[in-house]
Amino acid sequence: MKMGTLVKAIVVLLLLTAGVFLVRSYWINIAPILKEVLSTLRETRLRYVFLAISVYLLSVYLFSVRWQQVLSCIGYDLKATSLVPIYFGAVFINNVTPGGNMAGGESFRILWANKLFGISYTNAFKTIFFERLVEAIPVAFLSIYILDSFPSLEVRFLPHSLTLRTIHLFFLVFLAAVILILVFRAKFVSLVKIVQQNWNQFKKSLIPVLLLSCGVWVLDVIRLKSVALALNIHLSLSLIITISILSFLLGALPLTPGGLGIIEGGLISLLLYFGLSLASASSFVLLERFISYGISSIIGFLYLSYYGGFKIWKKSKEEKLN
Repeated sequence: MKMGTLVKAIVVLLLLTAGVFLVRSYWINIAPILKEVLSTLRETRLRYVFLAISVYLLSVYLFSVRWQQVLSCIGYDLKATSLVPIYFGAVFINNVTPGGNMAGGESFRILWANKLFGISYTNAFKTIFFERLVEAIPVAFLSIYILDSFPSLEVRFLPHSLTLRTIHLFFLVFLAAVILILVFRAKFVSLVKIVQQNWNQFKKSLIPVLLLSCGVWVLDVIRLKSVALALNIHLSLSLIITISILSFLLGALPLTPGGLGIIEGGLISLLLYFGLSLASASSFVLLERFISYGISSIIGFLYLSYYGGFKIWKKSKEEKLN
């Protein structure tokens, strides 16, 4: 077993152990909250749940259209609907492997695109990297919006002497990004060169890809708002955008499959900070994750089973072992 895999396994085991210990220790306090959560979920307005699911499915379709636009720049004329199974398959892989939302699924997307459409690994990688690069633009603007909306946001679980305001949090994120670039500067430089070398090919898709990326984030906000309406919970636009960005960032951490436990804990903590009760916050996160994690996993599993994606995944793992 590789050292990296061993470290991840140990981290996951420690998190599970801590979770079991906390549940056993505080079960007397947890049981009433669970009853309240179930009571809240029973009163869910289903029309908003169906709206949230529809919006999520539409966002996956927009992801497929976005990739289609980039692929067309390098000579691959494909229908967006033919790329939807690949996207859902990649989502399933992300949800069952602790690789973060930019690792396992994207690698599998490259493999499956090669098997289904003959897209070379190099071209598939370049298109996906370009997608992610353009997507960073709306993420940056949304982060600035959060910074402007919550200028005095503080992390309460730190000691008073270490209290961090929003500006400090974003500074730490920026500093962490700089450190990562310095540590992996050789790889980063090679990625920049890839963009420079292929800019003439991809530049005509910049505007469509940027608009589609913005559209996906708008749909994400609508989905989260629909989940809140389904539970009759009032969340401001600023808070919904913060939830969206936080989910994205926590999902990128390669600790647990699909960010299980990490995303839920982070979102519940955020909602508690902004005054929601534990029952309301838990109900919101459970329903949201049922859609973004549960339903997406089921659809991804079905696509992988029908199109033979599991064979490709198994073969790729065997090749890595060899």
